[in-house]
Parts: sequence; C-alpha cells; structure tokens
Amino acid sequence: MIMNIFNRIIMVIFMLCLIVFTIVAIVNIFAGLFEWSTAADRIIKYSTNLNPYILAAILFSVLVIAIIILIFEFYRRKIKLANIYTDQSGKTMITLKTAAKQIRESLNNIEDMTGPKVKVIPGHDGIIINTFSKLTIGVNVTDKTKEIRDAASNFAVSKLGFKVLQSNYTVTGFTGKKVKEAKLTKEEE
Repeated sequence: MIMNIFNRIIMVIFMLCLIVFTIVAIVNIFAGLFEWSTAADRIIKYSTNLNPYILAAILFSVLVIAIIILIFEFYRRKIKLANIYTDQSGKTMITLKTAAKQIRESLNNIEDMTGPKVKVIPGHDGIIINTFSKLTIGVNVTDKTKEIRDAASNFAVSKLGFKVLQSNYTVTGFTGKKVKEAKLTKEEE
C-alpha cells in the first residue's frame, strides 16, 4: 500500500516535470527566449535540422500523452455493486462478480448443461441475469432453458437476496453424448 502511494507520487512528479518541459520547449521554439545549454544541445542537436513546426508537433504529442497518463493516474475504477433487495435499509451490497460466481456455481448441478457463464447487470430496482452455456445434443431446449432461468432466478432471490428483474439464457453450442450416458457405456464395455 505504501509502495503504491510512493510510486504514484513519483509518477505524478515525473509527469508534471515532463509537461512543464514540453510547454517550455514548445514556447522556446517559436519565441527563442533562451539558448539551450551545451548538454541539452548535444541531446537535442537534431532539432536544429528539423522544421520548427514538426518539432513543436512532436513535443505537443509528448505533452498530450503525459497529460493522459497523469489523468489515468488519478482515475479510480469503480467497483460495480448491486443492492440486496431484502435489506430494507439499503446499506447491504454485493459485488457483481461475486454474485455472478455464486449463481454460476449453483448452476453447475443442472444436468445436460456444461460450462455455464453468468453475467449480472444491475438495474434500477434489481438485477438482470444473463446466462450462457452449452447443452447436450438431444435435450429439449425450451424445457432446459426454463429450468436454467428459473434456477438462476430462484438462487439469486432466495440465497443472495436480489430482486430479479429478468433472467436470460443463451445456448452457445451443443456437446456430444450426455455425461452420464458416456460413463455408463464405458462401464458396460
């Protein structure tokens, strides 16, 4: 934690120095306020051969990049949360990643479905559950879709305390034999 703050402070100081240097260099290209020292002249010697407008454009792009990095240094990613509906005070929340993981684990017990992926989207009054998975060949898709949507919604309501606005399910593909049937045929042989 302390090292992260130290790194951030050093980065901000470096970016501010770079921004000031580029602004001074751009102004000096056109105004000619001062001469570069011999050490700086050795480093920037190629600048005498360049068109001043091209050099100013290069320094301006460095300035823009430094400002963008400085802005991202202070930008904090917001953790996505959803309110738990059963808590009337409205102070209890859960992260969307945690809720999606819990719902996905509850769907692992459903037969004829493999590799469930769950995405939880917060709504104004509740959540929307989007589920994606593969089904085994030969299963009744409409019945299985209803079963998966109901299982996801019931788990979110009863165990997590969410109000489910909508539960969507998308079949991403079909797999071969049913898992139990494949085990039975191997045992019979």
